[in-house]
Amino acid sequence: MTWPVRDMASVPVLSSRMIRGFTWRADQGHRPGLQFMVSTGRLHGFESLEEQQLLLALDYFGVAEVLPQPFHLDFECSEGEKWHVPDFLAVMSDGRLWLFDVRPEILIEGEDSVKFVATAQSASACGWRYPEELSRIERETVVSRLVRDGLRAGA
Repeated sequence: MTWPVRDMASVPVLSSRMIRGFTWRADQGHRPGLQFMVSTGRLHGFESLEEQQLLLALDYFGVAEVLPQPFHLDFECSEGEKWHVPDFLAVMSDGRLWLFDVRPEILIEGEDSVKFVATAQSASACGWRYPEELSRIERETVVSRLVRDGLRAGA
Protein backbone atom coordinates (compact mmCIF):
# COMPACT_ATOMS: atom_id res chain seq x y z
CA MET A 1 0.00 0.00 0.00
CA THR A 2 1.33 3.46 -0.85
CA TRP A 3 0.72 6.61 1.19
CA PRO A 4 1.90 10.15 0.52
CA VAL A 5 3.86 11.61 3.43
CA ARG A 6 1.12 14.16 4.10
CA ASP A 7 -1.27 11.27 4.90
CA MET A 8 1.11 9.04 6.87
CA ALA A 9 0.10 10.49 10.24
CA SER A 10 -3.45 9.18 9.72
CA VAL A 11 -2.39 5.66 8.68
CA PRO A 12 -3.22 3.03 11.32
CA VAL A 13 0.40 2.20 12.24
CA LEU A 14 -0.45 -1.05 14.00
CA SER A 15 -1.53 -2.48 10.65
CA SER A 16 2.03 -1.99 9.38
CA ARG A 17 3.92 -5.06 8.13
CA MET A 18 7.67 -5.47 8.29
CA ILE A 19 9.24 -4.46 4.96
CA ARG A 20 11.92 -7.13 4.89
CA GLY A 21 12.69 -10.14 7.05
CA PHE A 22 15.61 -10.59 9.39
CA THR A 23 18.27 -13.05 8.27
CA TRP A 24 21.00 -14.93 10.10
CA ARG A 25 24.16 -16.17 8.39
CA ALA A 26 27.60 -17.00 9.72
CA ASP A 27 29.34 -14.53 7.38
CA GLN A 28 27.28 -11.46 8.30
CA GLY A 29 29.10 -8.37 9.49
CA HIS A 30 26.38 -7.43 11.96
CA ARG A 31 24.80 -9.16 14.97
CA PRO A 32 21.14 -10.04 14.33
CA GLY A 33 18.97 -11.66 16.96
CA LEU A 34 15.70 -11.64 18.84
CA GLN A 35 14.97 -9.57 21.94
CA PHE A 36 12.03 -10.40 24.22
CA MET A 37 10.22 -7.27 25.36
CA VAL A 38 8.10 -7.39 28.50
CA SER A 39 6.18 -4.30 27.33
CA THR A 40 4.86 -6.04 24.21
CA GLY A 41 5.01 -9.65 25.41
CA ARG A 42 6.85 -10.94 22.37
CA LEU A 43 10.16 -11.22 20.56
CA HIS A 44 11.42 -8.42 18.31
CA GLY A 45 14.11 -8.84 15.68
CA PHE A 46 17.20 -6.68 15.66
CA GLU A 47 20.11 -6.43 13.22
CA SER A 48 22.84 -5.00 15.44
CA LEU A 49 23.87 -4.70 19.06
CA GLU A 50 22.85 -1.03 18.92
CA GLU A 51 19.33 -1.99 17.82
CA GLN A 52 19.18 -4.52 20.67
CA GLN A 53 20.20 -1.77 23.12
CA LEU A 54 17.42 0.46 21.78
CA LEU A 55 14.86 -2.32 22.29
CA LEU A 56 16.06 -2.79 25.88
CA ALA A 57 15.77 0.94 26.54
CA LEU A 58 12.29 1.13 25.01
CA ASP A 59 11.18 -1.83 27.13
CA TYR A 60 12.50 -0.10 30.25
CA PHE A 61 10.40 2.97 29.45
CA GLY A 62 7.26 0.89 28.91
CA VAL A 63 6.72 1.27 25.18
CA ALA A 64 3.27 0.08 24.06
CA GLU A 65 4.37 -1.32 20.67
CA VAL A 66 7.48 -1.57 18.50
CA LEU A 67 7.21 -2.04 14.75
CA PRO A 68 10.42 -3.12 13.01
CA GLN A 69 11.11 -1.72 9.54
CA PRO A 70 7.65 -0.15 9.44
CA PHE A 71 7.63 1.34 5.94
CA HIS A 72 9.56 1.94 2.74
CA LEU A 73 10.18 5.66 2.18
CA ASP A 74 10.65 6.77 -1.44
CA PHE A 75 11.94 10.29 -1.99
CA GLU A 76 13.74 12.48 -4.50
CA CYS A 77 16.86 14.51 -3.86
CA SER A 78 19.53 16.24 -5.94
CA GLU A 79 21.10 12.82 -6.70
CA GLY A 80 17.81 11.44 -8.03
CA GLU A 81 15.33 8.96 -6.61
CA LYS A 82 16.27 7.26 -3.33
CA TRP A 83 14.59 5.03 -0.79
CA HIS A 84 15.03 4.12 2.87
CA VAL A 85 13.53 1.73 5.42
CA PRO A 86 13.69 3.10 8.99
CA ASP A 87 14.62 0.60 11.69
CA PHE A 88 11.76 0.95 14.18
CA LEU A 89 8.55 2.86 14.84
CA ALA A 90 7.76 2.89 18.56
CA VAL A 91 4.31 3.63 19.94
CA MET A 92 4.79 5.02 23.44
CA SER A 93 2.33 4.35 26.26
CA ASP A 94 1.08 7.96 26.00
CA GLY A 95 0.35 7.51 22.27
CA ARG A 96 3.34 9.48 20.94
CA LEU A 97 5.21 7.92 18.03
CA TRP A 98 8.99 7.76 17.76
CA LEU A 99 10.73 6.75 14.54
CA PHE A 100 14.25 5.34 14.87
CA ASP A 101 17.22 4.78 12.61
CA VAL A 102 19.87 3.02 14.63
CA ARG A 103 23.29 3.64 13.17
CA PRO A 104 26.34 4.76 15.11
CA GLU A 105 27.61 8.08 13.79
CA ILE A 106 30.97 6.58 12.90
CA LEU A 107 29.26 4.12 10.52
CA ILE A 108 27.10 6.70 8.71
CA GLU A 109 28.27 7.04 5.12
CA GLY A 110 27.49 9.82 2.61
CA GLU A 111 24.21 8.53 1.20
CA ASP A 112 22.98 7.54 4.68
CA SER A 113 22.89 11.18 5.76
CA VAL A 114 20.57 12.06 2.87
CA LYS A 115 18.28 9.16 3.81
CA PHE A 116 18.21 10.18 7.47
CA VAL A 117 17.38 13.79 6.60
CA ALA A 118 14.49 12.64 4.38
CA THR A 119 13.29 10.36 7.19
CA ALA A 120 13.53 13.20 9.72
CA GLN A 121 11.49 15.48 7.43
CA SER A 122 8.86 12.78 6.96
CA ALA A 123 8.66 12.11 10.70
CA SER A 124 8.31 15.83 11.39
CA ALA A 125 5.51 16.12 8.82
CA CYS A 126 3.66 13.35 10.67
CA GLY A 127 4.24 14.82 14.13
CA TRP A 128 6.51 11.92 15.11
CA ARG A 129 9.74 12.23 17.06
CA TYR A 130 12.96 11.26 15.27
CA PRO A 131 16.04 11.42 17.50
CA GLU A 132 19.17 12.10 15.49
CA GLU A 133 21.91 12.67 18.03
CA LEU A 134 24.10 9.95 19.49
CA SER A 135 25.56 10.32 22.93
CA ARG A 136 29.30 10.46 23.48
CA ILE A 137 29.09 7.13 25.33
CA GLU A 138 27.43 5.42 22.35
CA ARG A 139 30.10 6.76 19.99
CA GLU A 140 32.90 5.60 22.28
CA THR A 141 31.31 2.17 22.61
CA VAL A 142 31.13 1.77 18.83
CA VAL A 143 34.72 2.90 18.31
CA SER A 144 35.85 0.50 21.02
CA ARG A 145 33.91 -2.37 19.44
CA LEU A 146 35.32 -1.65 16.00
CA VAL A 147 38.84 -1.75 17.40
CA ARG A 148 38.50 -4.79 19.69
CA ASP A 149 35.79 -7.01 18.18
CA GLY A 150 37.59 -10.22 17.22
CA LEU A 151 34.45 -11.69 15.65
CA ARG A 152 34.32 -9.06 12.90
CA ALA A 153 35.60 -10.08 9.50
CA GLY A 154 39.24 -9.22 9.08
CA ALA A 155 39.84 -8.72 12.81
